[in-house]
Amino acid sequence: MADVIQLNENTWSFEDGFVRFFLLVGEEKAVLIDSGMNCPDAAEQAATLTDKPLMLLNTHGDGDHTSGTSAFSEIYLHPDDYVKCDVCNRYPGTKLHAIADGDVIDLGGRPLRIIHIPGHTAGSVAILDVNNRVLIAGDSVQKGHIYMFGDKREPDIYEASLDKLIALGDEYDTIYASHDECVLPGDYASRVKASWQKVRAGEVSYEIADLFGNKVKSYTTDDCGFYLI
Repeated sequence: MADVIQLNENTWSFEDGFVRFFLLVGEEKAVLIDSGMNCPDAAEQAATLTDKPLMLLNTHGDGDHTSGTSAFSEIYLHPDDYVKCDVCNRYPGTKLHAIADGDVIDLGGRPLRIIHIPGHTAGSVAILDVNNRVLIAGDSVQKGHIYMFGDKREPDIYEASLDKLIALGDEYDTIYASHDECVLPGDYASRVKASWQKVRAGEVSYEIADLFGNKVKSYTTDDCGFYLI
C-alpha cells in the first residue's frame, strides 16, 4: 500500500517507496496515471478518495509503473509500449485503448492532453493537465537517475522529445515527476536536456553501478542523472 499525499483539491500522489503515481479527479471521471511497482491495490486505494468512475492511464509500460493494472479491465497506453514493454503478455485480460500524440482525455472540466515523447521507452508519453498548467512527465524528466540502457530505450531520439516538451513550456508552470522529488519547476526539461548533452559529449564522468544484474555507467549532474551501458 502506498503513502498518499494530497497535492491540491483534486490531485493526489501515491508514494510506494520506489516510484510515484497520481490520481486526478474531474467532474465526471477520475484517472490513475500509472499504478506503481508495489501497489496491486492501487485501484482500491484510489476508490477511498473518489466515487467517480476510475480509469488507468500509463505514462509508459515499464514494470515499476504497472503493478495495479490487473484491477482494471481497460488500460490507456501508447501501443508501442503495450508490445515492446510486454504489457500485452503481463496483463493479457486487459483491453488496450491506444493513445497517441495530441489525444485529449476529458475527466469533466479537466482535459488531459497526451504528448508522445519516445526515448526512455518507445511509447513514453507526458500528460498535460491543461487547466492546472501541470505536466506529468513519467520518467523522462526528473531529478533522479533516468534509465537509458537496455533494448527498450531509444537514446538517439530522447533529446528531440525533450525539445518537444521545452517548446510547450508556456503551457505549464510545474512538472510532476515519477521518481525523486515530486514537484519540479516548469523549466526542468531544459535542465535535463543540458545534462543529457553534457553526458553525450563526454563531459561528465561516470561510475560503474550494478542494476538488476546489469553493469551500467552511472552519470550524475547537478540536475539529474542517467544510467547508460
